Amino acid sequence: MSEEKERKGGWGALIVGFIISFLVGWFFFGNHFAVPPLYGKKTQPVSFNHNVHVKQAEMACEDCHYLKPNGKWSGVPKLAKCVECHEEPQGETKEEAHFIKKFVETQKEIPWLIYSKQPKNVFFSHAAHLKIAGFKCRRCHGEMGYNDKPPVYVYSKLSKYPQHTVIVMEKCMRCHKKFDAPNYCFTCHK
Repeated sequence: MSEEKERKGGWGALIVGFIISFLVGWFFFGNHFAVPPLYGKKTQPVSFNHNVHVKQAEMACEDCHYLKPNGKWSGVPKLAKCVECHEEPQGETKEEAHFIKKFVETQKEIPWLIYSKQPKNVFFSHAAHLKIAGFKCRRCHGEMGYNDKPPVYVYSKLSKYPQHTVIVMEKCMRCHKKFDAPNYCFTCHK
């Protein structure tokens, strides 16, 4: 009889352990929170309005984000690029006043949070996607050019990488397969 009780107790402990593990995993890694506990949120240092620049100023993505002559991507614009138009305030919004006071007047570079930050062993070529494949910015960046304010930057507290990046391996591999592009590890991993 005692042997039978030991076996039942073993199964009960196993089931309870499984349930506890499931609940802990669901709590920390699940999407039932707007931002799960293992993720943090930050806001961009400037509430940049892409919509104003695209619609009112009639700018294109390439006016600020472009390929350099050597084929490398320019990334986010340096302050000097912004100052070409914003040496003086271009409006009376509190965002413009904050930008002028904190960055233009002090000549301090804007510490942008990069939504597409990748590990050092990952290589992404904008030139290959824009020039060779002929993709438009929207294919990966969606409607970013029409946002009134930047999306919240959500990042993993463990890896420090952004959670909502478009450039994740599964999506890249799916797209490469769809367009019959090279899908070898060394295509993106260096």
